[in-house]
Amino acid sequence: MAPLPLFYSSIAVLDRNTHRQSRLAPPKAPYAFAAGAHVLPALMAEFAPACRDMPILFLEEQGAVSPLFMVGMRPGEGCFVDAEGRWRGQHAPAYLRRYPFIGGDLAGEQQVICLDGGYAGLQEAEGERLFDDEGEPTPVLRDIVAFVADYAEAAKATAAFTAALKELDLFQTINVEIRAGDGTTSSFSGFSALSAERLDALSDEAWTELRRKVYLLPISSACRTSPASAISHSRGPDRARRPDQRVMDSRLWRA
Repeated sequence: MAPLPLFYSSIAVLDRNTHRQSRLAPPKAPYAFAAGAHVLPALMAEFAPACRDMPILFLEEQGAVSPLFMVGMRPGEGCFVDAEGRWRGQHAPAYLRRYPFIGGDLAGEQQVICLDGGYAGLQEAEGERLFDDEGEPTPVLRDIVAFVADYAEAAKATAAFTAALKELDLFQTINVEIRAGDGTTSSFSGFSALSAERLDALSDEAWTELRRKVYLLPISSACRTSPASAISHSRGPDRARRPDQRVMDSRLWRA
């Protein structure tokens, strides 16, 4: 059985009969469920608006490469959700904005809308109805369906993007060291980043193909080395660093 997606306790199909009277209550702490996350799934389409807030890393699993936003210094400690459950950054990742809903497939490749079966905000006392009395989707649900569909398409585009970069051997395994304001550090291994050296070595034909696929902007965003990206390639004045090591200063997060 495949593991459940991040933050989902179970997956339930949204059904016009079972959920005819269900309402989506406005969340009092909309992003509290993500407070303990230190990495979040990312979409290629988000790289440009998000790279000012969050470093973009990549994780290779089972032959596929997935982009991630790093949003915390260590597992269990996120930096972008405040005590009231609000997002503190300029860009809230689409993965969070889609929750508690998610796309699903039934037999025969029928597309369905699902949600986290343990989501407390789905109830019958208050909020916006998802189905009307005839069992037809309300405007609220139609907007949700559209967003989930857009997310699925963006995820396919992201997978094609990372597959193209992997084919060109542009990813380099790195170690990430996080330096807090009080001088303490923590580190992560197993992540990858785009290699500037390998990008520079690409042929003109490869660059033309990347441009044709409109990949240059997300590549540039993933390679940002300004303080806003929170990943520094510069060597500190009093410490040597391996070429595959990136140093992150937690104070550079703008959230």
